[in-house]
Amino acid sequence: MSETTAHNDWPQPYRLLDAAPYWAALDEQRLTFQRCADCAEAVWPAHSYCPYCASSALNWAESAGRGTVYSFSTVMRGPTPVWASITPYTVGFVQMAEGYMLFAQIEGGPESIAIDQDVTVRFVERGAQTIPVFTAANPG
Repeated sequence: MSETTAHNDWPQPYRLLDAAPYWAALDEQRLTFQRCADCAEAVWPAHSYCPYCASSALNWAESAGRGTVYSFSTVMRGPTPVWASITPYTVGFVQMAEGYMLFAQIEGGPESIAIDQDVTVRFVERGAQTIPVFTAANPG
């Protein structure tokens, strides 16, 4: 599922060269991460070598888009006018099923989000960029 936000003033992410395949996959509404071919660890953020074993044998893999909320915080006052237009919003770390942490927006009011809650990804267009946003996997 995707959503287009009407604002064209969204700040755009700084695209590091190592993460270029990640951003390209998001444009196709796919969530990806790196996995080391030598030690099998999931690697995020993107690197040119494995931070666990120093191997350069990193491959891109597609995430199932599922995880659990590890931590979260609700922003009540946006840092820019475009962010202020969607306050309050919640951001946090999601422990992905593949074994890496991803910092992202988590949809829902703070009372509806909990540590260890199952979440799933959906994709939202913010300006020229598609980004992952998480929502409750089993809304109740």
